[in-house]
Amino acid sequence: MIYTLIKIQKKASRHGGHFFYAFFKCEDGNSYYTCLYPKMRNYARWKKVLTIGTMFTNLKKVKGNPKLIDADSRFKIVEE
Repeated sequence: MIYTLIKIQKKASRHGGHFFYAFFKCEDGNSYYTCLYPKMRNYARWKKVLTIGTMFTNLKKVKGNPKLIDADSRFKIVEE
C-alpha cells in the first residue's frame, strides 16, 4: 500500500514544546494519521521526509486504532 502525506499539523504538547500530526491518504481511499514528537527517537527518521506529497510504503497500523499509523514503522519512501 502507498500512503501519501497530505497535511502536517503542529500542536502544543502537554509535556512542553510541540508535536505534529501527520495525515496520510492511502491508495485504498482511506485516511490515516500518526503523531510525531521531536523529543522521541523516531522523529529523526521522520523529520527528513515531512514534505507534503511524499509517498510511503511499509507503514504499520496500531492495533486497536485502525486509523493510527505506528510512528515506529520502518517506512520506505516511494520514488516517482
